[in-house]
Amino acid sequence: MRSLIKLGLLLVVGILVYNYFLGTPEEKASSKEIFRQVGQLGKATWGLLKSEKSKLDEGKYDTALDKMDNIYTNLRSHARSNNDLETLERLAALERERQALEERMMEIDQAKDAAEARNRPLSTSVQNEDKALRVDVRQLLNQTEALMKQMDKAPY
Repeated sequence: MRSLIKLGLLLVVGILVYNYFLGTPEEKASSKEIFRQVGQLGKATWGLLKSEKSKLDEGKYDTALDKMDNIYTNLRSHARSNNDLETLERLAALERERQALEERMMEIDQAKDAAEARNRPLSTSVQNEDKALRVDVRQLLNQTEALMKQMDKAPY
């Protein structure tokens, strides 16, 4: 099936190239228009990919924090079923830290939106806070992973 599709695409490209150089004036104009549209499609696709990548980069930590909430719920349930008070206390502390990071993230997002609305660059303090937030999220992820490993090793 792939070979058939490739063959079809090669045939179409071959016809377009032939018409572009050796066709009638109408065929040449048609081929030029198709090549122009393909070029525009390529540019639009590249712009879309860049836009989606930046959206992904911006929302990456939102998703991580949301997933951590689900992980904490599961870990809390496991710790309760095993009467592990120490783990429950650590989970409560991690949850408080996660909530604080979410609040910081919302403040940074608001500052970014305000700067974008005014067509101004981000202030240095907001950029520094964003970098610090990323570091803090990574640290929280590492602490959560360490707790999960500890719970796996615990003899229940």
